[in-house]
Amino acid sequence: MKKRLLYIWTFVLALCAFVACKDEDDTYDPYANWPARNAEYFAQIATEARDSIALAKAQHGDQWESHCNWRMFKSTTKSPNALGAMTDSICVYIEQRGTGRGCPTWSDTVRVNYRGYLMPTQNVVNGEWREERTVFSQSFIGEMNTQIIVPTQMAVSSAVAGFATALQYMHVGDVWWVYIPSELAYGSQSSGSVLPYSTLTFYLNLADYHKPGDVVPGWK
Repeated sequence: MKKRLLYIWTFVLALCAFVACKDEDDTYDPYANWPARNAEYFAQIATEARDSIALAKAQHGDQWESHCNWRMFKSTTKSPNALGAMTDSICVYIEQRGTGRGCPTWSDTVRVNYRGYLMPTQNVVNGEWREERTVFSQSFIGEMNTQIIVPTQMAVSSAVAGFATALQYMHVGDVWWVYIPSELAYGSQSSGSVLPYSTLTFYLNLADYHKPGDVVPGWK
């Protein structure tokens, strides 16, 4: 499923690259039409998630979650009783299912390992087209080896709505790819190297969490 999404998005990137080239100097702006491209990127992810979930439900009924790694979760900041828009939800691809306790709540403190990306872009490097993924924030360098890295500590309530929503559905040990529409991230605002209207992708691992009033110990 993820391969099919990659093929689709590679085509979209190639098309955008052609449109964004400037006739006068044949250069390419990887951030051209950024709001529209980010909206399309999240729509592609959401379509892949919805199709995969629908297929799993049709084939496995109530047991579908054991046969599908995709999830869609409505933001905890939105009314659960209202239909809402597609961008009221985040998309999640489960890379590893944790066996620890769960799940944190809005008022909890968590320890997480994460790396945040902007949507893929293309650029010309030494005359060749290359896909690039800008890392805008990370809590570790290199591979995510949970045996040696020290998770960062943060309050669930301090995160953007989409990130906080993901945390509230995770169990300790989970490793997820989390796709957050700009509406549940920074919206029309910028933050560091995050441009306005950016869809955010997080590679996220929940290492532990603590309830309000608990003494949060140093990481062992």
